[in-house]
Amino acid sequence: MGVGKLRHRVVALAIGALAGLLALGCSGSGPASTAAAPAGQASAAATPAPQPAALIKARSAFTTTSASSTPWWIAKEAGYFEEQGLDVDQVHVDAGATLLAAMRNGELDITGGGGPSMVLGNLQGLETMIIGVNVNVLEGAVYVRPEIQTVEDLRGKTIGVNRIKAITDVNARLGLQRLGLTPDVDFTTRGTGGQAEALAAMETGATDGASLNVPAVFEARKRGYREIVNIGELKIPFITAGISATKRLLAERPELPDPYLRALAQAKNRIHTDRDYAIQILAKYTLSDDREILGATVDAYRPLFAVDSYPEREAVQNVLDLEENPAARTARPEDVSDTRYAERLRASGFLATLPK
Repeated sequence: MGVGKLRHRVVALAIGALAGLLALGCSGSGPASTAAAPAGQASAAATPAPQPAALIKARSAFTTTSASSTPWWIAKEAGYFEEQGLDVDQVHVDAGATLLAAMRNGELDITGGGGPSMVLGNLQGLETMIIGVNVNVLEGAVYVRPEIQTVEDLRGKTIGVNRIKAITDVNARLGLQRLGLTPDVDFTTRGTGGQAEALAAMETGATDGASLNVPAVFEARKRGYREIVNIGELKIPFITAGISATKRLLAERPELPDPYLRALAQAKNRIHTDRDYAIQILAKYTLSDDREILGATVDAYRPLFAVDSYPEREAVQNVLDLEENPAARTARPEDVSDTRYAERLRASGFLATLPK
């Protein structure tokens, strides 16, 4: 091969190699492409988008399908539990021994229920604590059969209640005691299982009267039964609808009580400010389509629901005074209630932010 031809071939090879290098640099597949990327773009790709905090799982119960449970239902249905960071599984559990067994077995975290069940659980060693309240006074009425004309006519008679130590039992005992009768001496109470059952027992003559709450009182009036005592008019401080948990739960899961009380405060405030929504939720859970009775029920309970969940000392003391367990004679309200969470709710300013 001649020198001229050789020089021509070398130049051609050099030009080809240079073209290959240029093509490699433009392809973006080499290290140079990383260096050339904008700094901001690289940083954004390396930082993942923030994720919403996971909801805290919790288990709750309401103990009755009467209007006193409405705050629990609205907290769930309106999304207030979720708004406060909670994923709440909510079920119906009967008050008294059934509720306490569920708490003892760790099946419930924070629950609704009347003061008597929670105080009894505490005195029996379960260390149930009242941390808040939805209703701080007794409400309801005792209705009797037509032949009973006066309170004196109830001597030796029987009053039907939902269950012994349930709020309907407390109503009958305290209400008639205020009128001069001694429970278990002048009259007795009998558990029937519920409001419909208590009304049916009076209807058939199995009992002489019934301790009823709204809306069952409206049905009793329709059927012609006589109101012998209106408990609500007596204004007796009492933990009628409490919010409770065990000491162990409060120690092991301190993140739960504060958002619970905030969500329930939102729900109670919604009852005060949105009558139609309260009626809608009450209808869903009580399976009633009688709007007149539903409206009357909501109207009766709205002034009773305390947006401020603080459990008043006198209301707790009255629960203790009614309890038959000997340990109740030396127990103080501070032994069976923990007001730290309600106090924090008050001090936080959260209640002032709720719609008026």
